[in-house]
Amino acid sequence: MQSGVLLSLVVPFYNVATYFSQLLASIEAQLTEQVQIILICDGASDSSLELAEQHIAASALPKCYLLLRQANSGVSVARNHGIKHATGDYIGFIDADDLMLPGYIQAVLDVIQQHQPDLIELGYKRFTDSGVLNDAKPRYLHRSSGWLTKDKAVTEVFKVNQWFPWLRVYRKKMAMDFQFPAGIAFCEDVMAMPALYKAAERLYHLRLPLYGYREHQASASFNVKAEHQQQLQHFFTELQQQQAYPALRPLWRHILLFHLAYLLFKLQLDNKDLQSFPAKLDQNFKALIRRCWWLPHFSVRKKLQLAFAPYFFNKNRTKS
Repeated sequence: MQSGVLLSLVVPFYNVATYFSQLLASIEAQLTEQVQIILICDGASDSSLELAEQHIAASALPKCYLLLRQANSGVSVARNHGIKHATGDYIGFIDADDLMLPGYIQAVLDVIQQHQPDLIELGYKRFTDSGVLNDAKPRYLHRSSGWLTKDKAVTEVFKVNQWFPWLRVYRKKMAMDFQFPAGIAFCEDVMAMPALYKAAERLYHLRLPLYGYREHQASASFNVKAEHQQQLQHFFTELQQQQAYPALRPLWRHILLFHLAYLLFKLQLDNKDLQSFPAKLDQNFKALIRRCWWLPHFSVRKKLQLAFAPYFFNKNRTKS
C-alpha cells in the first residue's frame, strides 16, 4: 500500500478499449508517488481489463495503481467502490474515455499542499479528436481564479448546471459518506454532486484547462433509455417535495429543479413512442413555474415551454 498519498483518482471503466490507452498514457506521463490511481473494471467484456493490466505492468510507478474488478453494476457503483478504497486526502474522478491534460497532477497537488481547500474546481476542454485538443476552447465554472465566496460560487455552479464529477476534487474528511446513487446511469452526477457543495466551506477555483472531455456517440449523454428518464423524473419529484436534499437553499433548489424540468421536457420531445405529454409531469412543471417565474437565471422562452409543455409537445409532433 502507498504511504503519503495526497490525491486518489477514481477511474471506472467498461468497454472503452478504443480510448483507454490514451487516458492511461496521459496519466502515466505526470504520475507521482503522491497520487493513487484506482482503476475499477465494471465487468468489461472487451480488452479494457487487459489494457489496464499491461499498463500497470509496464508503469514506472506500478505501486501507484490499484486495479479493482466487479461484476457489471454501473458507473455509480464502480465509483463508490473506488471511493471505498481511496487512501488519499483528496479524491477526484476521471472518465475512462477522456484525457488528463498536461499539468493536472502538479497543479492539483500544489493547491492541496498550499491551501487545503474543501473543494477544488478545474477547467477543461471539450474535444472529439485528440489531434485538435490544443486548439480547443478552455472552459471554466467561474471567471475568477483562487478562493471563492461560497454562496456566490455555488449559485454560479447551479446556474451553469455542469455537474461532471471530473470537474471537482474534494477533501475526503469533508464528506466521508459521499456516494453516488447506485443503479443510476444517467444524470447520477446531478443527483450526487450537490452534496459536496452543501458540505464544502472553502472552495478554490483552479482556472486552468486540466481535463479533456471527449464527446462521442457512445457516451451516456447520447444513449438515454426510458428507465433513465423514469429515474430522473423520480429524483425531480423528490427534489420538488424536499425529500431529496431537504436542507438545500431554496434558490439552489429552484435553479436545479428548473434545469431538471427542462431536461425532462426535451427528453419527452425526443421520445417518439410517446403519444401525449405525461399529465403528472405537466402538473409538476406548472407548480415549479409558479414558484420560480421570478428567477432571472432562465429565458422567458424556456419558462413558457415548461408552463405550456403539452402544447409545445403536440406542436413538435405536428412538425415531425
